[in-house]
Amino acid sequence: MTAEQPGVPHRLHFFLSYARSDDDPYVERFYRDLCAEVRVRAGLASNAEVGFFDRSSIEIGATWSAELVDALGNACSFVALVSPRYFTSEPCGREWQIFADRMRQHEAAGDARLAALLPVLWLPPRQVPEVVQAVQYDRDVFSEAYRRDGLRQLMRLRRNEDEYLEAISILADRIVDNATTDPLTPLPKHRRVDFVSVRSAFHPDVETRDPTAGENTPIRSHADHVHFLIAAPNQREASTVRREVQFYGAAALDWAPYRPSLPDPLASFARAIAARRGLSSEASPLPMPTGTGVPTNGDSIVVLLVDAWATQLDDYRQALTEQDRQAPATAAMVPRSHEDRETHDNWRRLSDGLRSVLLRRVASGEALTFRADILSHRSFDEDLQVVLEVARNRLFAEADQVDSGPAPPRTRPILQGP
Repeated sequence: MTAEQPGVPHRLHFFLSYARSDDDPYVERFYRDLCAEVRVRAGLASNAEVGFFDRSSIEIGATWSAELVDALGNACSFVALVSPRYFTSEPCGREWQIFADRMRQHEAAGDARLAALLPVLWLPPRQVPEVVQAVQYDRDVFSEAYRRDGLRQLMRLRRNEDEYLEAISILADRIVDNATTDPLTPLPKHRRVDFVSVRSAFHPDVETRDPTAGENTPIRSHADHVHFLIAAPNQREASTVRREVQFYGAAALDWAPYRPSLPDPLASFARAIAARRGLSSEASPLPMPTGTGVPTNGDSIVVLLVDAWATQLDDYRQALTEQDRQAPATAAMVPRSHEDRETHDNWRRLSDGLRSVLLRRVASGEALTFRADILSHRSFDEDLQVVLEVARNRLFAEADQVDSGPAPPRTRPILQGP
């Protein structure tokens, strides 16, 4: 391997893609072992950086980093730990899509076809997306135990240690070949991809067209975007109804109800959770500025985040009542930190205020529609993920019904002879 030239960015040998819910010690061990074998086969120092393994984005509230996107645009190989969870993960599908697009650009430029997408059987899935089945990667070179049980099982059973090490060697050989023979052209940083706007290779977009628009109107997609409405006073307004105002800032979007456990504003935390689910998002205060608004036709994900103290202020009461009556959001969520003693002491009164302004929502009795008394930021994270998943599935189902149109009349089958 030739030495790097001054001013030329360091090239990564591989990017490790895995489902964040599969982040156990076996993934870290696999990454360490593969890096060590790649270094040996490439003749590099024992501390050379050869791979990218994103540990930060598995943390609660973390969003997709610029480092992750840059690594996807720089790495010479893409190692995907295939598992049942991997194919349900939209971020994994986006990672796959970004790297696959690089490969297509490489081949379109007349360069040789590469085997740089390397799906590794981690836990055998029952179904594999067509886009993965189409990848030409010869699994016959691996052992029968690997093909049957996956690499994770080889690591867990001591009797399969030799087969595990053999698999590491095979992967490392391919990775080093990809880095030294006609490697993929890196994407310059000024062309950095917007991660959350990329379509997942495993989750084709559900798109709908406004029926009142003309044929040439662009198709729009609603199931991959969330609008968060923040109904919370600023610090000055909050001081008129309560004593403890350290949870507030200069504007509604600065509201941070889980301080000190989570110092970040709730709007930023919610958007980071949406990004981890592969969704783009925006956040706006409620009441909204004049001339702005949110979708009112029920085909978008709109999540209302409510400070219970806002119900004690006339402007906020009116805005919440109007929102509940005219343009009900997909869901309303009401945090109540267990560290906020004043809110706990006044919860009965605040609950009455919530019921009076969100009467339609509370009366529905549906857990998705109204989630109150969320005591920690971890609980908020879990609840919001459920809300987003259910809301997305509903939009998908409704779009399917619209696309399919009315069911054809049922007729008796006619059997025809040869």
